Amino acid sequence: MSNLTVILPARNEEESIGVVIDEIRALPVKYDILVVDNNSKDDTYNIAFYKEARVVTAELQGKGNAMRKGFRLVNSPYVVMMNSDYTYPAAYIPYFHELLSDGYDVVVGYRRWKQGGSMSLINSFGNKALSLLASILYGKRIRDLCTGLWAFRKEVLDEFEIKSNGFTLEAELFIEVVRHGCDLVQVPISYRTRIGGSRAKLKVWNGFEIGWFLIKGRFTNE
Repeated sequence: MSNLTVILPARNEEESIGVVIDEIRALPVKYDILVVDNNSKDDTYNIAFYKEARVVTAELQGKGNAMRKGFRLVNSPYVVMMNSDYTYPAAYIPYFHELLSDGYDVVVGYRRWKQGGSMSLINSFGNKALSLLASILYGKRIRDLCTGLWAFRKEVLDEFEIKSNGFTLEAELFIEVVRHGCDLVQVPISYRTRIGGSRAKLKVWNGFEIGWFLIKGRFTNE
């Protein structure tokens, strides 16, 4: 058993989930892989099972619900959360592992180099605006609030009170990082286009939802 588990939240990712698992398996260090299937309507579950990853189903819809279940099921000292749509290269995982082993509590990959067509202009602008808003509200700079590549020391993650059901998950993780005074390091990473050319799942209204979540989190106890 590895001392690091990679959690892959997945919903309707049959085109990419097998490729992502293969990429993780090809790394020089062997890691445990946990796929949390969020009620996929395609063959995501079956492909992950065939690839011999550990696969569980999150009964409640939403990435936050999927990740809460995944976090509960992990027993390894270190945890990586990575989107399963192929946009985040698995090659960064060993470096994130090394940083956690060196004592950092949380590692975040911020998307510094974007492959052409990987992110729309409106999504890019929205993420920058939300990252700036979060940095100002919480007095700690976050370069890429909505990134889908995070790593944690499990003992630190266990102290977080995650309540998000959907796309506010990353905002809540950042809030918990600040509230708990975590030692955070942000690493520049590349970002690829999705296999099959699918678009980002975050919509404009999700951006407003995340912004309001940040404001509420700063000025209320919700």
